[in-house]
Amino acid sequence: MSKSSRRRQKRSTSQTIFIALSALLAISMVISLVIVALPGPPAPTPTPLPSRTPIPTRTPLPPPTATAPPELSPTSPPRPSPTVEPTEAPIGPALPTDTPEIAPSVTTTPTLSPTPASEAPAGASPAFTFAVAGDSRGNPRVYRRVLEAVAADGSDFLVHTGDLVNSGTETQWEAFEEVMAGFPLPFYPVPGNHDGLDGKLDGYLAYSGAPAAHYSFDRGLVHFTLADSHNGGISARELAWLRADLSATDLPVAMVFLHHPPFDPDGTEHIMAYGNDVFMELMVELAVDYVFAGHIHAYAQQERDGVLYTITGGAGAPLYSTDHPQAFHHYLRVTVQDEEIEIEIVEI
Repeated sequence: MSKSSRRRQKRSTSQTIFIALSALLAISMVISLVIVALPGPPAPTPTPLPSRTPIPTRTPLPPPTATAPPELSPTSPPRPSPTVEPTEAPIGPALPTDTPEIAPSVTTTPTLSPTPASEAPAGASPAFTFAVAGDSRGNPRVYRRVLEAVAADGSDFLVHTGDLVNSGTETQWEAFEEVMAGFPLPFYPVPGNHDGLDGKLDGYLAYSGAPAAHYSFDRGLVHFTLADSHNGGISARELAWLRADLSATDLPVAMVFLHHPPFDPDGTEHIMAYGNDVFMELMVELAVDYVFAGHIHAYAQQERDGVLYTITGGAGAPLYSTDHPQAFHHYLRVTVQDEEIEIEIVEI
């Protein structure tokens, strides 16, 4: 082969390589152009920032039941004892048995209207009115009339001086609960001797609405103390609680409520079986102004040593008309304007 022939062969190989590289470059450029022309993956949608979750509107609480101690009526809630203290055994004669009597016909006493709060002088405590009734056991017909009258007469709450039922059985407490159903006012009872079953207050505490066997609360310028005498009198422990409770208040008016009166203004012995004298001495010592009791199925009132004792036991139980000239079905309506107290008898 001549030399010229070898040069042409070399030139032909170089050209071939060049053409191949050019073709590769061209193909690469075409592929790049195709890739650029093709649509890419969709751009991710940005996640919006979370919006503030609104605070839900609070559903109003249901109104308190009739037997529950109210939160809004007294200016401070009841202060119950943490535990129900046992009472001492009675000292002295046994209590007499209740004897049914026939009620006389009595004319209804007109109702007083409380002084409106807007008319109170500057700096004075607003006037308020409350009712006191006792011994409603065994006569739901009369007691319903008492409840209806109290609910309609402008009273802010009702204090019951005990003997809500006849013997403290669950059946009787369920019947009492039915009578109280729908009563719109706060209800503050004390236990009577008929409210305990075998001396215990389990049913009373479960059904009456009382937070404890004894408790207290304040309203306006008045301190209300509700004591326990359901075993017939006032024990040493109950006296100690009374002393502690009454000594702790600095309000100018003190009222004590319990079932058994320490004495009967009409002269009977249907009173406390023990603790009478020491109880009255404590009332004087601690400057108690008013004591309200039940147990005697009548109305009576007498002041002793500066303390006004009022008995109201006419809310339905058999009346004691033989020994008590004011034995009629009734309740009391008490109007408070600052330190001025007016007690009215409302006959049913």
